[in-house]
Amino acid sequence: MRTHIKNISWSVRIVESIISLILLLLVSPLLLLKACYLKYQHAQAIEVVYLHSGNEKPIALLQFIQPQWSYWLGLINVIKGELGFVGCQYQYEVLEYQDYIVRPGLMSFSQMHSRMGIAYDKFTIDPKLNASVSRYILTTLRCLIGYTLSSKMVCTSQTHFTLLKVAISNVTMKQAIDSLLTSGRSRNCDAFAFVNTDCMNIAHTNIEYRQVLNQTKQVFADGSGLRLACKYNHIVLKDNVNGTDMFPRLCEQAAKNGTSIYFLGAKPGVAEKAAANMTKRYPQLRIAGIQDGYFKAHQTEDVIKHINQSDSGILLVAMGAPTQEMWIANHQHQLNVGAAVGVGGLFDFYADAVTRAPLALRQMGMEWTWRLMQEPKRMWRRYIIGNPLFVLRVLIDLIAQRLLAHKSANKATLQFASTPSQNANPLVATSINVNLLDATTQRKSWGKQRWFFSKIKLNQISKRLLDISASASLLLMLSPLLLLTACAIRLESKGNVFFSQTRAGQDNQPFTMFKFRSMFTDAEARLGKLTAQNDMQGGVLFKMKSDPRITHIGAWIRKLSIDELPQLWNVFKGDMSLVGPRPALPSEVNQYQLSDRRRLMVKPGITCIWQVSGRSHIPFDKQVELDVDYIYQQSLIKDIKLLFKTIPAVIFARGAY
Repeated sequence: MRTHIKNISWSVRIVESIISLILLLLVSPLLLLKACYLKYQHAQAIEVVYLHSGNEKPIALLQFIQPQWSYWLGLINVIKGELGFVGCQYQYEVLEYQDYIVRPGLMSFSQMHSRMGIAYDKFTIDPKLNASVSRYILTTLRCLIGYTLSSKMVCTSQTHFTLLKVAISNVTMKQAIDSLLTSGRSRNCDAFAFVNTDCMNIAHTNIEYRQVLNQTKQVFADGSGLRLACKYNHIVLKDNVNGTDMFPRLCEQAAKNGTSIYFLGAKPGVAEKAAANMTKRYPQLRIAGIQDGYFKAHQTEDVIKHINQSDSGILLVAMGAPTQEMWIANHQHQLNVGAAVGVGGLFDFYADAVTRAPLALRQMGMEWTWRLMQEPKRMWRRYIIGNPLFVLRVLIDLIAQRLLAHKSANKATLQFASTPSQNANPLVATSINVNLLDATTQRKSWGKQRWFFSKIKLNQISKRLLDISASASLLLMLSPLLLLTACAIRLESKGNVFFSQTRAGQDNQPFTMFKFRSMFTDAEARLGKLTAQNDMQGGVLFKMKSDPRITHIGAWIRKLSIDELPQLWNVFKGDMSLVGPRPALPSEVNQYQLSDRRRLMVKPGITCIWQVSGRSHIPFDKQVELDVDYIYQQSLIKDIKLLFKTIPAVIFARGAY
């Protein structure tokens, strides 16, 4: 272990020790309660497990005799410097020791690889992991995200499961490739498909597409969204079987087995380039034929004839979901290939038309952010709206399943209890049945209440997921605009680029809100002289059309609402939401009537009903009414509609000054 400790900087040791100590102090009451409970139940609460340290003295790792919460006890070893937050997979002393590349950690990339279903992807541990605080923290965060998205278990015998009424095969990458190659050797066409969150959203509303998926031989789960949904449903997903990772491995095995592949789909020239790149990598690979996806409907018979004459074993169809799956289903009886599979935009990746996300993003299950940055106009709806919508549908389906199971159990109990025996006293039996009916009525009432509160909780969860994904994506996409705006503000007037101010958050809790500075630095001092010229009715808010405190750049960024963009950071942190009442100043809250304080019941937002209905032209009392209407009617769909309405309101600068 000493050889690894020498490579750990003191700054890393100090940072991890401080964080570990704070976390231990925060959770210590819960850990103490668990220890007392286990001691009372089992006469023993904690056991010691010994790990290889790299030198003669082993690491003593404390664990509860019941595994839940045991990882918190590992923070003691982090404080002592024996383990890190992240590092090599630690090794139990009872097993043969293999040299650690870096210090072992509570989390490891090898375990995260397995849990994220990408163990087939090669990776190397950074030998300088512990030499830099920034590198160490970023690596720890990457592992945390991966561990959060994945299930604790990595092994399962479950081969199939159903999610949102779609039957999905739970297989490893190797098993999926073997299935395609086995089918490729026959002439009875088997259909295969990949599904990601976007496909599942389409299948949720498109019944015909869902039926086609359920009639295919195998459907492969693709992406971190499916893995997260499986985690919610206590399903252990074996591998992330996506077409992009499968394609080169399939080509390699097809080259060895002599199975030919036909490329159908994509723009003209793309499939040819992808095929050329693959044959360059695997010279033994046989490409049976190539056809772009831009042929006319009347040419379909000729295309099928060409595919059949090519003696191809596997047909890859790149037309996008659900078109490709529908095309395969409609012509499956005409095709003489052994396996036909829809592969979406696969050819673009291997024709070098689209770059693949770095491994660091794929490890975290965040490859979609890379695709969003590459094609924001085409992909924003799929990811910013589609991902939270999919999670919401999974949660609703999960709650519905549990309520149905609970209702079925209650019904079975009622039927059993209400069946009178042959020798039963009729009066007693009647009394029992009446009591059971009363209990059933109470359970139904309680079920409705639980469903009502479950919907509220689901709305809160979906709203927060939308806030996180949308704010993070927008901050990345708009970073050039943010940088240009900051430079312009700094060039026009001296002072801080950002303007921070204490605002009243949910339940009147103060927080620091950020904006681009649109006024001169002495704006607050000059406010008192301008109060009499307030254009806003009601006296609570101050608005002035020709405010002399506003800079030239400030006037433009206010007109286009660019000054509000730094509040995306407040949204990401959780101080604000994308949609909600505007955050008020504490001085404004002090002037509120009791009824006005209803605005403080939820998190403040960047936009809401009154912002898209006239903004500064609407008097304060009307703003309060609109905000309260939103609070009592809020939902994910309403939030999305308000966000869409905000776009023209910003473009045409209605009521902005």
